[in-house]
Amino acid sequence: MRRRKLIQRMLAVSAILPFGGTSLSGARAAGLKTNAGDSDSANNSPSDINRGSEEAAGSSAPTQFPRWQNWAATQSCQPINRMAPASIDELVEGLKAAESNVRPVGSGHSFSPLVPTDDCLLSTDLLSGVSDVEPSARRATILGGTRLGSLGPLLDGLGQAMPNLPDMDYPSLAGALATSTHGTGVEFGSIADQVHALRLVTPEGELLNCNRTENSEVFFAARTSLGALGVVADITLQNVEPYKLTETSRVENLDEVLEDIAVRKLGNRHFEIFPFPHSSVCMTISTNPARQGDTNRGEEDIYAVNRIRDLYDVLSSVPWVGNRLYSAIFSSVLAGEPETVRTGKSYSVLAHDRLVRFREMEYTVPAEQGPACLRELMSAIRKKNLPLFFPLEYRYVKADDAWLSMFQGRDGCSISVHQYGDRHFQQIFAELEPIFWKYNGRPHWGKIHSLNAGQLEALYPAHWRDFRRLRADIDPGKKMLNPYLANLLGVL
Repeated sequence: MRRRKLIQRMLAVSAILPFGGTSLSGARAAGLKTNAGDSDSANNSPSDINRGSEEAAGSSAPTQFPRWQNWAATQSCQPINRMAPASIDELVEGLKAAESNVRPVGSGHSFSPLVPTDDCLLSTDLLSGVSDVEPSARRATILGGTRLGSLGPLLDGLGQAMPNLPDMDYPSLAGALATSTHGTGVEFGSIADQVHALRLVTPEGELLNCNRTENSEVFFAARTSLGALGVVADITLQNVEPYKLTETSRVENLDEVLEDIAVRKLGNRHFEIFPFPHSSVCMTISTNPARQGDTNRGEEDIYAVNRIRDLYDVLSSVPWVGNRLYSAIFSSVLAGEPETVRTGKSYSVLAHDRLVRFREMEYTVPAEQGPACLRELMSAIRKKNLPLFFPLEYRYVKADDAWLSMFQGRDGCSISVHQYGDRHFQQIFAELEPIFWKYNGRPHWGKIHSLNAGQLEALYPAHWRDFRRLRADIDPGKKMLNPYLANLLGVL
């Protein structure tokens, strides 16, 4: 087995957004302007789309919109109305005209029920591309629906690059911003930290320019808003000049890596760990500026993830010794694996393919608590004999100042627990989630957790009430709230 493919396949997910019966993917964001020739809403104005009762040609029957489902198949809804604005003007007019609740959707890459609504679902797919460029300042203004995977090549053609990216690039930029999506690296914050300015369309259709000096409170709140303040129309990113990276993946002993973690996290531009449950080993991924002569090394095995899954299923069922036998064999097989290397443009190295559906719970604990939290999680998995063999993920992220960012006011260590999409995850997550609470962990807004508004307020003492006050001022009619979000924010 080759490690790179192992991680790609084990932490993989189908990148499909079934919206309106079509896949409106980031591939459409190949230029400054996009359109959806195969979308049944492409040629309608927002008010036309919003009605939801437009008569089919030659028929008086109302249009039946296809059911929406996120890519993880954990959330779905049957909206009565649907909007897909193709410009900011259409977005403004659409929100003005909307008489029901509205929930925006990007790529559908959240596990939590942020999107589902029975009222109006607003797709940002057509709000895609670069709308303005400031070459001397290395800034670019990006429409909110632009997929991160399309953004890398777009910026590269303009002589710019994002300083950091998440480890997958399927989400839309506005969606990633709304949930505090992040990559790894002690010198890098979440995507919110890369935002120089943004424009927010409020629930009543007002277009607000937001930065650190103009509408500053909205700026700090909208950089992680869960879609509760309106729709982020475009975002001005503070970029850097294009750069190349080299990523080295190797199998190591987990305890030894954690003992050396201070050196590892400071000695690499990006560093992350994928610990394998029921084993003593982990995958480490170190990513640094490429050097002359760096080349790709290592073969990939597309069947590796299936063999690991089969190995666990067979050996874990052996009476008395199942998991110990799995651990011994698994660790032995991986121990002899040579390191693999990927090198290339930053956006092609930082992001990875996702091909297998999974469910995920992620919490961010204070950076200094990361090793202890991970050790306790791995111990609990082993001692409780939890049927979990998907690798965990362990990353460091710098503090930022977005009000509801998981990294607000403190450097963080983000730890993710995954389970295959066709395996039960509820009991496993319920067993492990209290460990995160013990370490003052903040849940990822787009992933699975069980915290309520009261518990979340205690985790965000600086600005939780500020966010709730601002939300009430901007959206007193609760137009942007679905039941889940209203409960999450404690809105009666």
